[in-house]
Amino acid sequence: MPSDGDRSTIQNEFTRTAKTFGERTIGRFDHMGVVAFSRAESGSSVCEVGAGTGNFLSLFSDVAGHLIAVDLTEAMLLEARRLHDRMDLVIGDGGGIPLRSSSIDLVSCAQMLHHVGDPLPVLTEMARVSRKHVLVVDQISTEEPSEIEAMNAIEMLRDPSHASSRPPSALRSLLSEAGLDIVDEAIHETQDSFSKWMGADEFPQRRVDAVMSFVETRGPETGMGWTLQDGEWSFVRRRMMLLASPK
Repeated sequence: MPSDGDRSTIQNEFTRTAKTFGERTIGRFDHMGVVAFSRAESGSSVCEVGAGTGNFLSLFSDVAGHLIAVDLTEAMLLEARRLHDRMDLVIGDGGGIPLRSSSIDLVSCAQMLHHVGDPLPVLTEMARVSRKHVLVVDQISTEEPSEIEAMNAIEMLRDPSHASSRPPSALRSLLSEAGLDIVDEAIHETQDSFSKWMGADEFPQRRVDAVMSFVETRGPETGMGWTLQDGEWSFVRRRMMLLASPK
């Protein structure tokens, strides 16, 4: 659960970027086969915690009978309403999800846990609310401690609401501690460009400059595979999908 200070940082950052965030992240998960991986059945209820502008949750529109978007930031949910018209929107904290126990078939989060310093209470709440499955999708680091430190350093320069990118072993342990049995897992890699990752219309120039300097001086330390080609930096984005069921 985010502390009051962390919650304020998250709300400030995502209020600031709400309009550009929804457009930038369209299609982010389309290649990952999320719906099939989730085992979501026709007519099922699907909740996303930290739903933001709803792009991930919208992947379930053709299969789900009920879509519920939970997020801390009102501005993000207003964008979700503009972009997607089938979702019930709930302002709420993942550490205290305002839904009944065992009331939702699939409880999910995508690119959310790395904004949470202590994700165990959030995962425990997701397990509580779930009737069948919990789906976690998040960016991951390597297992090398020095690369984890460097990756988190660059991510925090880019976005002050970032808390921690974790290795696969840490995510597995967290789900187990939250009372979840892992059913399936997969890791997906994509090539991302610096200019898309840090668009000038979304990020202050001082941040762009600071992150670029980090890439140029410490990029290899992050384990992110930074490469320069034709004047453009790119890196490998690794995301892990974990499907679990309450014990």
